[in-house]
Amino acid sequence: QGMTVREWDGDVVRASHNAFGGRVTVVDDPAGTLSAHSTHVCGTMIASANPAAVKGMAPQATARTFNWTNDESEALAEVQLGMLISNHSYGVPLSGSTGPLAAYIIGAYGAAAAAWDEIAYLSPYYLTVSSAGNSGNDNANTNPIAPGFDKLTYDKTAKNMMVVANAQDAVIGANGVLTSVVINSSSSQGPTDDGRIKPDISADGSGVYSCISTSNSSYATYSGTSMAAPNVTGTLLLLQEYYNQVNGQYM
Repeated sequence: QGMTVREWDGDVVRASHNAFGGRVTVVDDPAGTLSAHSTHVCGTMIASANPAAVKGMAPQATARTFNWTNDESEALAEVQLGMLISNHSYGVPLSGSTGPLAAYIIGAYGAAAAAWDEIAYLSPYYLTVSSAGNSGNDNANTNPIAPGFDKLTYDKTAKNMMVVANAQDAVIGANGVLTSVVINSSSSQGPTDDGRIKPDISADGSGVYSCISTSNSSYATYSGTSMAAPNVTGTLLLLQEYYNQVNGQYM
């Protein structure tokens, strides 16, 4: 309650969806093309329990949503408005229409990672949560640190961004103890070229049921790190809310 999350994504969240209850504000490009992906991500973070199967992690929170264009400058502006956490379920795959990325780019700490680290340095209460990518089964990197590893690109190597891997449903015993959790094979592996452990955390992003943009009552099941990241983002929003209740300030 009283918490606002930010989302940067491709195209526009369907703010009128029934599960949002008027709690979504499309700040950037409100007349743009509606996106099933961005709507699904937003639902995982804040959808109400109507229907119960799509209840998001923080179902009483609000969201401010943006197109991914100019995300860095817009993030700095939102920090001035008190932004604590944002979700970024987009990135650059190892292989695209123009072929695979050059091996020296993959895993490198480059300009995109440095830019987000500078934003984090200037904004000590703000955390960026980002999907790791879905290139886990793509071996396009011709010079990996080790076979089957080293698949993170551009900003996913940032030091102060929380990068999220996609896991299958966790198996939890009747006593509440975690029995096992298995990473989805499509989830992009780290580490970074300078040896840092990335991704930072995993979350359930496999077979996630959430809102989509077809209508105000449409839903679908998607999988990917794009679905795992908002799981973490919504959860961290609750953690900030609780921390503030206990300590009178945010982390």
